[in-house]
Amino acid sequence: MTKIYTIGYGGRSSGDFVALLRRYDIALLVDVRSQPYSKFNPDFTRSALTRILRDAGIDYVFLGEALGGRPSDEDCFVDGLLNAERCEERAWYRQGIRRLKSLAAQRRSAIMCSEKDPAHCHRSYTIGVTLQKDASCAVLHIDKSGALKDQAALQAEAKPRQLDMLF
Repeated sequence: MTKIYTIGYGGRSSGDFVALLRRYDIALLVDVRSQPYSKFNPDFTRSALTRILRDAGIDYVFLGEALGGRPSDEDCFVDGLLNAERCEERAWYRQGIRRLKSLAAQRRSAIMCSEKDPAHCHRSYTIGVTLQKDASCAVLHIDKSGALKDQAALQAEAKPRQLDMLF
C-alpha cells in the first residue's frame, strides 16, 4: 500500500516544518499550492523552500497547476467550495493524481499546502477524498499538533454540514 502524507506549514517555522518531515521520514515534498509563495513567511516561497529542503536532503516537486486548491476552472466549485467529484471529471486533475501516486510509490512523499489544519484544506477534502477511493493508497495527515490522522478518521470527524459541502 502506498502511503501519502499531507502537511500544512501555517504558523510553523521552516525548522519545525523540516523536523516534522524528518520525523515521518519524508523524502519528497509535493507542493500543491496554486501559488507557491507566502507573503507571511518568506521561507515558504518556492525558491527558498526548495533550497531549505535540499539542504535537509528532501526533494521538492510542484504540482499546484494540477492539484492546487484554486483552479482556474470555475466548474470545479460548488457553492464557492472546491469539489472533489467535479475535479475528478477533469483530465488535468486526474493526471496530477496519477503523477502524485507514481511519485509516492517510488519514495515516501508528503503533499504540502499552507493550511495547518488538514480538515480545512483541499489536501483532505479534495485530494484526500480522491485518493481514499483507491484501495492501494493510504492518506495520512500530519495535523496541527504534528500527530498523524488518516483520511477516514478525518472524514468521520467532519460535522454533517461539512460533509455535505466538502466530501
